[in-house]
Amino acid sequence: MSDRKLNMTRVRQAIVWTMLLVGIATLAVFSIRRKANEKVDGVTVSIVGVPEDKTMLTEKEVKRMLMEIVGKPLTKSGVKSLPLRRIEAKLNKDKRIEKADIYIDKSGGLHVIIRQKMPLFRVANDSGEDYYLDINGKMIPYVAGSAPRVPIVTGIKEVFSPSIFKDSTASMLKEIYWIMHKVEKDPFMASLIEQVHVTSDSIPEIIMIPKIGREQLIVGNANDMEEKFEKLKIFYKDGLPRLGWNRYKTLNLKYSSQIAGVLINPSVPKVKIMEPTVDTTSTTPIANNQSNNASIHH
Repeated sequence: MSDRKLNMTRVRQAIVWTMLLVGIATLAVFSIRRKANEKVDGVTVSIVGVPEDKTMLTEKEVKRMLMEIVGKPLTKSGVKSLPLRRIEAKLNKDKRIEKADIYIDKSGGLHVIIRQKMPLFRVANDSGEDYYLDINGKMIPYVAGSAPRVPIVTGIKEVFSPSIFKDSTASMLKEIYWIMHKVEKDPFMASLIEQVHVTSDSIPEIIMIPKIGREQLIVGNANDMEEKFEKLKIFYKDGLPRLGWNRYKTLNLKYSSQIAGVLINPSVPKVKIMEPTVDTTSTTPIANNQSNNASIHH
């Protein structure tokens, strides 16, 4: 093949490849422009990080928040004009939200993933404050219509401040926070406790109120809560079935060697029942017959 024919072949191939590349580039630009002019094809909201009974946000509420940020329904917004970073920043300012992430899929669908903070309990204090405290000790303002199933704390006089977790100053709210942290980790106690109340006595007491039964549980402070829980479980399992449910006004868990009960009807004759304790080598309750100090008086 002559040099002239070889050069012509190469020229033709170069022209063909150039035309192909131009065509591909044109299609890509056209596709990008068409994609940019498309409307958002649906909105999917996912609320993660908490069980269903502790959600503080609904899909409907998140979509309403999105519409307020954008100024119109998202399905009427163009994909290109949607300010994703601004929407994320606005959502992350909501104190119920730990982190918000937003992205658009290849079909033009908008996905909103909300990681919600985990509420630990709700506080309705004597100062008129109404808020939740999350598992990290952060305050979440109460929002009407939001009803996560968490215990409510009443009788607190102090006003919340993040500093209570940063210093060694005594704080009733801090004590309750650590108690409720341990309640949350114990499935039995988490399903049992409905309310925590701080008495207005000269020496305030922390009292837990169960969902079942009429007795109030005096717990003292946050020390040795696991031991207190175990004593209570044994008493519920072996003591109350024998002594009678709804018979006690209070059960005092503060003492290391016993559960002290106060009867609803004090006129009932007193009977000494030995407290069931736990053998160190077994989970089976055994009676402690060695000391009257280890007995339950009612």
